[in-house]
Amino acid sequence: MQLALAAQMRELDRQTIEEIGIPGMVLMENAGRSTVDRMEQVLGPVAGKTVCVFAGPGNNGGDGLVIARTVHGLGGFPFVFFPADPERLAGDAGLNFEIYRRLRLPYQVLDNQEKFFALADTVLTLNRMHPIHSLVDALFGTGLEREIGGGLLETITCMNTLRHSHRLPVVSVDIPSGLHSDTGAILGGAVQADLTVTYGLAKPGHYHHGGTRCGRLACIDIGIPAKLVARMQLQGTLIDRTMLAGHLGLRPATAHKGSNGHLLVLAGSSGKTGAALLCGQGALRSGAGLVTFAVPGDLNPIFETAVAETMSVPLPASNGFLSIDDYPQIEVLCAGKNGIVLGPGIGTEPETRELVLRLYGTYDGPMVIDADALSILAAHPDLLRNPPGPRIFTPHPGEMARLLGTSVETVQADRLKAAQWLNASGADRRPPMITVLKGPGTVVATTGGAWAINASGNPGMATGGMGDVLAGIIGGLLAQGHDPWQAACFGVHLHGLAADRLAAGRPYGYTATEVARQLPRAIGSLCS
Repeated sequence: MQLALAAQMRELDRQTIEEIGIPGMVLMENAGRSTVDRMEQVLGPVAGKTVCVFAGPGNNGGDGLVIARTVHGLGGFPFVFFPADPERLAGDAGLNFEIYRRLRLPYQVLDNQEKFFALADTVLTLNRMHPIHSLVDALFGTGLEREIGGGLLETITCMNTLRHSHRLPVVSVDIPSGLHSDTGAILGGAVQADLTVTYGLAKPGHYHHGGTRCGRLACIDIGIPAKLVARMQLQGTLIDRTMLAGHLGLRPATAHKGSNGHLLVLAGSSGKTGAALLCGQGALRSGAGLVTFAVPGDLNPIFETAVAETMSVPLPASNGFLSIDDYPQIEVLCAGKNGIVLGPGIGTEPETRELVLRLYGTYDGPMVIDADALSILAAHPDLLRNPPGPRIFTPHPGEMARLLGTSVETVQADRLKAAQWLNASGADRRPPMITVLKGPGTVVATTGGAWAINASGNPGMATGGMGDVLAGIIGGLLAQGHDPWQAACFGVHLHGLAADRLAAGRPYGYTATEVARQLPRAIGSLCS
């Protein structure tokens, strides 16, 4: 599924109205009626029940007025609250207010502090008259850029309180009010929805930070012609089952370990061998045919006995950590491999730093760079931007902040912008460089301009070793012949999907090892 930024969505609306000739009033009518249809599918019929609509000062408020009118036509009891003067509504929203008023349907303008204070009591009084079906958040749409305050923030707080204290379902129109459509940032305060009905295309803000404010998300067609969407050449994509469909099918009967790729893993140091082993498990269970560890010589006994299905090569000059002195042997090991993973648990000793920089600048195959290797490379931005082969970076927000020379808070405030850091030069460079910014709603971005947000995963993944497994999964997919973009996108989705299978039985408390073990079943669910 394609994702649209707020400016792109506005342009699609403009082209639909001005170039195609579909009136904005028609789009608004389609939006409101389709929203009520989805509300009834999810929350049951509106007939005989009250629907409280909180209508804002723009077109989102106009959508809310169509919703209220549609509820009335279906035998429900709409009641509209206006935190701002509805007489100032303009265009299609203003026309819909005039229609609503001529129908003599009830509304209240919250034009003084006393009415805001009494808002919750007013809603509960309506609930006693006719049970409330839902509270409809039609305050702000995808164009919100500023911090919310005053009465509008009080209205949002009231809606959230009614939802929490009285279990009244909340339906958001297009996006929960208070969320930035592009970044998912909360602008002063935001509605907590149970259902969000968005129009035309989903937006990044629905998925950033795990989409925790949106509840169930429904994307509906309001009449924007498909040819306009195609012409815009949107670069954002949702990573879901549809994206992976047909790419992880059954293997031919003639498949053998050599045909499924050979991955080299440079990972681990004293006290951190677990990171390397988890990486290897991720690679094997994602389907790689062969996995070889290049490890400090004194740690080799651990690798010889820990994972029977992998191979290990002891590096004689490396003791407790990987050393540049073993570069000639590592160079030989790289030959013939389908990709390498560099970084999990390697530490940042001077000899290791030198090795990381040398490998990054000389290896011309695909490379996954994770953990300590990211921290090492963060100090060498000039080297970072000119690799001889494809590179996939897998930072968590802290590592991303080090790469950018900024704070975690800045990274999290605009995760898409942070993940696109390598696009600053504007070059569509080859070989590709891809960033996987981990976290709820993992963002994948490439120097070619494409970006994607992952739809799988859950809070139970917030435990040690998960990133090591992910690096192995992506490396394993590279080894099997997927291109770097596919390996990154497919890897993050499989990782989250495997964890979602575990979370279905227990919300947290499962380990990275268990996630790795679930990978074959997650792959199988996509092949069925």
